[in-house]
Amino acid sequence: MTQQPVTTVHLTAQATQVITTELRTADHTTETGGILLGHHTHDTITVHHAGIPGPAAVRTPTYFLRDLAHAQALAEEAFASDGSVWVGEWHTHPTSRPTPSARDAATYRQLLNDPELGFHSVIAVIFAPCEGRWQGAAWACRLGRIEPVQLQLSRSFR
Repeated sequence: MTQQPVTTVHLTAQATQVITTELRTADHTTETGGILLGHHTHDTITVHHAGIPGPAAVRTPTYFLRDLAHAQALAEEAFASDGSVWVGEWHTHPTSRPTPSARDAATYRQLLNDPELGFHSVIAVIFAPCEGRWQGAAWACRLGRIEPVQLQLSRSFR
């Protein structure tokens, strides 16, 4: 079954809290990020779980690579908990805008072209500093195109 193109990415309070905490505590001179796990229903991806980089992550001012073992453990836990699957990734651009870089685009194409992963689309949520605050933008990568989509963040209550 072919899924509808994504028009909205909704981050639940739980996912928003994880990302907010990482943005607040991370070294802001290097990129940070993690995986996004959730469900694709109609034209919306709901992200129930967001990962953090993990202890073996690679972080530079212009590059981020998640700790694969850490991400896999979170993915297994999320799937067992509520059936959430890997829908994409989030990361920061501490020195630029919240738009996919050429390196990001190449990564998303690689994920989409991997038949073992079975992605119909890959979601990217990118955060960048703007006037002292983090500004986020969501992107849907599908059929060789990367398009902006609506980003909805639930308020966390902590």
